[in-house]
Amino acid sequence: MAQNKDKNPAEDVVIQGHNYDGIQEYDNPMPGWWLWILWASIIWAPFYILGLHFSDVIPSYEEDLAAGQAEIVEIREAYEAANPTFEATPETLASFVGDEAQVAEGAALFVTNCAACHGQAGEGLIGPNLTDSYWIHGASDVDLYNVITNGVIEKGMAPWGSILSPDARAQLVAFVRTLEGTNPPNGKAPEGELVETSETDA
Repeated sequence: MAQNKDKNPAEDVVIQGHNYDGIQEYDNPMPGWWLWILWASIIWAPFYILGLHFSDVIPSYEEDLAAGQAEIVEIREAYEAANPTFEATPETLASFVGDEAQVAEGAALFVTNCAACHGQAGEGLIGPNLTDSYWIHGASDVDLYNVITNGVIEKGMAPWGSILSPDARAQLVAFVRTLEGTNPPNGKAPEGELVETSETDA
C-alpha cells in the first residue's frame, strides 16, 4: 500500500523487501480477538480429536444423529398419545350419537353446511329426506360418516373430508340421527331402501 503522508512514519513498520514500484507494504497485525480465537482453536483441536475418536466424551456424528432421531420419535409418540387419531368405528360414532353436546355442535354444522340441500329440518330439498327410514348409501353410523367424508359426486354432494375435521363429521352423524322419525312438513318422498331402526343402529 502507498505511504500515507498523514501517518506518523515512526508508527509504520515496513515489511522489508516488500516494495513494488515504489509501493510499500506495511505490517498490519491481526486483531487481538482474532488471534485469541485462532490459538484457542489450535489448543482445543487435540482435545476434540481425542474425545471424539478415543473416548465417549464427545459423541460421534452417528451417535448424535441416533440420539436426535430417538428424541424425535419420543416427541411424536407423546403427541400421538395426547392427540389420538380419530377412527370412525361404530363404537366411536355411537359415543358421539349419545352425547348431547356433540349433537348440539352437529346441529350448528348442519345449519351452516347441509341445510341448503337437505332442508333446515332435514326434510330434503336437492338432497334426500333425512328424517325417514329410507337410505340410499347405507344406514349405519359408519355409512353416514363415509358419505359425509367422501360425498356423492354424481348426485352433487361435495366431499367434506378435506373441509370438516373428523370430530365435526362425527358430530354431523350424531345430529342426523336425531332427525329420524321427526316427520317435518313438506318432507321429500322417500329414496333408497327401507331400513328398520334396529338395522340402522347396528
